[in-house]
Amino acid sequence: MKSDAALIVPGPAAAAGAAASATERLWARFVQAREASVREQLVGAYLGFARMMAAKTYARRVFSEMEFADYLQYARVGLIEAIDRFDPARGYKFETYAAARISGAVMSGIETSSEIQQQIGARRRVLAQRVESLRGDAAPPTGPEAVFARLAELAVGLAVGFALEGSDMHRAEDAQYADNSYHGVQLKQCQSRVRAMVEALPATQKQVIYSHYLQQVRFDDIAASLDLSRSRIAQIHRDALATLRSRLPPSAQVDLRC
Repeated sequence: MKSDAALIVPGPAAAAGAAASATERLWARFVQAREASVREQLVGAYLGFARMMAAKTYARRVFSEMEFADYLQYARVGLIEAIDRFDPARGYKFETYAAARISGAVMSGIETSSEIQQQIGARRRVLAQRVESLRGDAAPPTGPEAVFARLAELAVGLAVGFALEGSDMHRAEDAQYADNSYHGVQLKQCQSRVRAMVEALPATQKQVIYSHYLQQVRFDDIAASLDLSRSRIAQIHRDALATLRSRLPPSAQVDLRC
């Protein structure tokens, strides 16, 4: 017959005390040696707390582009930073110290991600306006040859635009980490020709090209700054690219692969 002592099961308080003691031992080892393996064990010990902090912020979210996994990832980054900076000798609880850092890491990650999403959206709108400008008001082409000619015109126009966009007109020629491959040198030569031709454009065309490709300004905003209609800016943009395209030698047009 088993004794009563063998039937005793540790209660919640005892289990919590054992877990606290194990965590204290982990902190002692980490403070002494700063081992990566011990850090990972501490991350595992406090990951539930980081998840709770992430869930609180996620519940108050104001946009739905990000999933909870993103919030948790940012919280984990904040948790690791808090573990690396925490000093157990000061006597206060780690959770008290880590709460602000985890919340800050989540908010910082959300802000950065939101800015990236806004930049991607703005980039897409600029490209859509560019394609619309190149398409113009002409009637849709009929027949395979006409369709192919229109597609070729759009492709070359976009290639000239991308060459302008990637030509770094606002940077020094001797930028670091230059691409010295054959294609890189060839593209750089082509971009130099494009820059020179932009300088020779009429003043209004030059201003539209610089604003749209260098500063990523939308046609609406360029129109407002020049006191012109948006359709007029689109026409100026289309005429400018047509001029640049006509002045490029055939070999340069082929190699505009930005």
